[in-house]
Amino acid sequence: MANRVRVRRNFPPLTKLELVDHALMQEVGKLIVTMVRRRTLKGLDADGRAFKPLSPGYAKQKREALGSTRADLSVSGRMLNELRIVVVKRNEVGVGYLAGGTGRASGGTFIQRSRSVSGAEKANYHANTGAGKSRIKRDFLGLTKDEQAKVERAIQKHVEKKLKAKR
Repeated sequence: MANRVRVRRNFPPLTKLELVDHALMQEVGKLIVTMVRRRTLKGLDADGRAFKPLSPGYAKQKREALGSTRADLSVSGRMLNELRIVVVKRNEVGVGYLAGGTGRASGGTFIQRSRSVSGAEKANYHANTGAGKSRIKRDFLGLTKDEQAKVERAIQKHVEKKLKAKR
């Protein structure tokens, strides 16, 4: 006994449907930037784990300047504020930092010294070379599994909407 399926609607060739586009990638980029900032401010890394604690000396300076010793990578806010969409194409988005900075902290106060270093440099310290004398890495760039799932759901929702519009 054979089953039959009859299609009663003609669709354009699926290869000609533009399911992802520049606008979608722009929205995905905004979503990623927002999620990375929020998670980092909670003191969590790209795997969703708590950042390693601050060194005692740095924690003391942060407590005196800001009243907190939490490792949330936000003394001046510059690094997270400078995180942005750096590349947008029809089917690709890149999030990161524009190049810049002197490589040397300057200023009389703890916060002034923090503000004098570019977001790109700070991100490099935390994610690649390690920050401080102990070279502690706090990798905040990237997405947790839950964040990846949110991005996938956003894309899926967009694709489903595009497919419904083509019916």
